[in-house]
Amino acid sequence: MVRVLVTGMSASGMSSVLAIIGRRGYRTIDTDTDEWCEWGDAPDATSDWIWCRSAIERLLRWPCEGGLIVSGCKTNKGDFYDRFDEVVLLSAPVEALMTRV
Repeated sequence: MVRVLVTGMSASGMSSVLAIIGRRGYRTIDTDTDEWCEWGDAPDATSDWIWCRSAIERLLRWPCEGGLIVSGCKTNKGDFYDRFDEVVLLSAPVEALMTRV
């Protein structure tokens, strides 16, 4: 099973990309929700809304034919890069980001 992380700044298009991919039959999970996150220590030792380690590890163990596409942008996402086959970083011009926000 292929696991892909789609990440980027707020308003970079992660939700739109996930919706398109989901319509094509892939299993998609938006992890920027309370189900997948908790308050904890960020990599720089500050308190931050980060991925809940046990929840993300459980997610990445789920069997899923055809692949799993995960989106999210938390400060500790780098701790999980080695669990993904690909990491896709979305970006957009500042003007577009500001308009979307």
